[in-house]
Amino acid sequence: MKRRLLVALAVLGALVVVATVVVTGAIPMGTVILSLDQESYRPDETVTLTIRSLRTGSVQFGTPFKIQRFEDGDWVDVPFGLGWADMPEGRFAVWTPILIVLSPGQAYRQSFRPPEHFFEGSKPGRYRVVKEVRVGMIHHDYGAPSRETRTLVAEFRIEG
Repeated sequence: MKRRLLVALAVLGALVVVATVVVTGAIPMGTVILSLDQESYRPDETVTLTIRSLRTGSVQFGTPFKIQRFEDGDWVDVPFGLGWADMPEGRFAVWTPILIVLSPGQAYRQSFRPPEHFFEGSKPGRYRVVKEVRVGMIHHDYGAPSRETRTLVAEFRIEG
């Protein structure tokens, strides 16, 4: 009986230590999820992506992301932007330079319409959103480890 009580107390103590470390953000545990509101879209539908933090630390990212189309066995970048600028060198994507910081449990949504934001228009096929985020501790001490870059991916289809 005493042995079971000692084992239970040791397990409880270990759980308290782990929970304290996780809640204070001393260890960057958890993950960041990129999801889409649908798996398949008509060419004129709006695609909404959501980035959700399931971490104990902060998540930082900007508004840009890439769209890729699956062609001949490879993922190929699709010329894409939320706006376009014409320059002497040609047309290029314009993004609003905003830094988004998600705290634990928060989410951020972005939307785009393929016929408006794909330079070449939307073709039927298999696509994916590729988004880079930076993850790190929740507190910003000088001695805190540097942030790590993670690449998030979510696939979708545009129907013909």
